[in-house]
Amino acid sequence: MSHEAPSSAGPGGPGSVGSPGPTVDPAPSVYPQAWPPSPYAQGPQAPRSGVHFPEPAGRVAEPVGSLPSAASGGWSPPGGTRPAPPAPVQMPPYGYRYREMPAYPAPRFPPQAPPPPRRRGGPPPGWVMALGAVLVVALVVLASLAYLQDRNAEPTAGPGTAEMPTDDGYGRPNTNADGRFTGTHLSEQLNAALAARDRDAFFRYVSGDAVEPLSLWWDNMGVLGWSRGVFSMQGLQNSSYRDNTAVQSVQLGAVTAGSPAIPADSDHPDAGREYAPVNGYRATIAVSDDGASGMITGWEVEEDPAPWDLEPLYAVITEHSVVAGYVDEVALIDSVAEPAEESAQWVVERYETETGVANAQRFLSFYSEDMDTFNSWFINPDELDGWTGDRAGTLFPQSRPFPGPGIGEDIATGGWNTTAGGVVTVGPNGLAYGISDTQDTITHEFIHAIHEVNVPEAAYAGSPVTEGWATYNESLFQGHGTYATRLSYTGRVLRDCVEDLDGSFPSERDFEDVEDVGCAYSLSGSMYAYAESLGIDVFDLSDTALETGESLPRTAMEIADTDLTAEGWTAWLEANFG
Repeated sequence: MSHEAPSSAGPGGPGSVGSPGPTVDPAPSVYPQAWPPSPYAQGPQAPRSGVHFPEPAGRVAEPVGSLPSAASGGWSPPGGTRPAPPAPVQMPPYGYRYREMPAYPAPRFPPQAPPPPRRRGGPPPGWVMALGAVLVVALVVLASLAYLQDRNAEPTAGPGTAEMPTDDGYGRPNTNADGRFTGTHLSEQLNAALAARDRDAFFRYVSGDAVEPLSLWWDNMGVLGWSRGVFSMQGLQNSSYRDNTAVQSVQLGAVTAGSPAIPADSDHPDAGREYAPVNGYRATIAVSDDGASGMITGWEVEEDPAPWDLEPLYAVITEHSVVAGYVDEVALIDSVAEPAEESAQWVVERYETETGVANAQRFLSFYSEDMDTFNSWFINPDELDGWTGDRAGTLFPQSRPFPGPGIGEDIATGGWNTTAGGVVTVGPNGLAYGISDTQDTITHEFIHAIHEVNVPEAAYAGSPVTEGWATYNESLFQGHGTYATRLSYTGRVLRDCVEDLDGSFPSERDFEDVEDVGCAYSLSGSMYAYAESLGIDVFDLSDTALETGESLPRTAMEIADTDLTAEGWTAWLEANFG
């Protein structure tokens, strides 16, 4: 499954955000993305790749670019507290859609002192007025003398202004306590530090309550094998500051070992660029330089928190996979690392063999046997109803940074409407039925992940398109290249579903009923198998349908001038699986 707003998923197995948990035979998953999901089931394991995994204790992630095919690992930093959950985000009832441009909250300013009470009664006596005039003249004279004495004096620091570095000519107090905030210098300095992974340079602009959460983020990026990070701001057209303080929505992210880097020889529009997935935060900034710079003094998660925002991470990095979780589940992470590498390698090789290029070469996934931990990642507690709370696995599509000062041209930017790949999460229901079932779930979700990467700006395609594509490929993985073998979980489910065909293609409504969602997954996957039997390029079919939001029959007519009919599909199913 992938996650953006699914409304159902299958029993347990590969899924995206929102794969319902399995029963005895785990079923498929739904596909959420910044919001869709999915689950699936059990099947034969692919041959092991023989990746060697070193001892976990005390290992530190190595920089990207020098990663061996085996692993890197844990971290033992100070503990952190979980931020309060953000306000619920409105999602569509199900399906696969990128979030809309967020509405930015008005800046929060310190309370202003009430005005002095108005004097009651008549005018003051004449002697009072005369004395007042003398005092005013005296004050004006004194002020003039002070100005003449030092006309070039620097403005004094206003309340809330933090001490900043001044060696580059910035870090000067504001000339006015209220004004417009641009943060240009601050963004440039933070991005320079993030590009170089220079911790000291970065934390020169961080103080107070922001130090602990940003230290946790920084250390966790190291565990994930990051090569650089990015910082950008949102909604600057509305930004202002008062009493030398701004509260600003910002984005922070990194190119980790699991982030896609689009090959230069790809026909992808981002060929040669790297993805740096970002998350949204709210920063409190002590403003300096009349809005051009400042010091980050407060930091909180503005959206649903990512795993790296909550607790210290442990990770194993292999040639095609980054498997991560919390430091209290090291044994689980180590046990999943090799199967995840096999699934990732299979996905990469399938795309390279069939299309000539795999636009994602390594996938990032998180695992936990604790349901509360699993449900704390990328999801709003108010969405944990129905199958969503019992899903096996999910793909959460990630967003790109908005363009901003100091972000390199080789980083793909764009904002919320464009993808930066996805992060897979697998929970207790995806781990409960043995490693073979878990590996099916992982493969399903990795297919969602590369599907996301292939289509930088997707339309609302719906579950038959997205879950069908992941389920079709999952079945090929289970059957070692053969679709829907009799002994595979997908093959068994499909044969049962063919007996109850009603002559129509699966629809989004078929994914709403948790009891029957297994058929929705299997039958949607069979549409791709049928299309391939007609000579249609199913890789082009899946990408084009995701990009346009059109149904598979309409897309098949557009790209191949082939009539994909329900009658033909039904007859093909009955002949092969009836």
